[in-house]
Amino acid sequence: MLLWRIVRRRRKAPSGPAVEALRQQARAVLPQRLAVLADKYGFSYNRVTVKNNVSNWGSCSTRGNINLNLRLVTLPPELQDYVMLHELCHLRQMNHGPEFHRLLESVCPGHRELQRRMKDYRLL
Repeated sequence: MLLWRIVRRRRKAPSGPAVEALRQQARAVLPQRLAVLADKYGFSYNRVTVKNNVSNWGSCSTRGNINLNLRLVTLPPELQDYVMLHELCHLRQMNHGPEFHRLLESVCPGHRELQRRMKDYRLL
């Protein structure tokens, strides 16, 4: 009997000089902006890391670590802030339920429109 196994191929993040330049720019800009937003809205996080992800713009761990995609620096500033505020809100609500959206709306009015605008941008 033949058994077929489905192999899911992972997309590999591109690398090279252009990506390294983007990484340097992101490391110079994103952590500082995250700190400003966290301070402004009373969030406290553990650590911020800039990564070359292919599947998300950012993430938040249960340990309070924030990961940001280096490609955020290619987005307009209001969308950069939206992504960072989204991740900061996950420090208090680790889901996308109604409480999360109320919290996000309180720190990022009009976040649903910004969320729609994010669909115009691709990671790769």
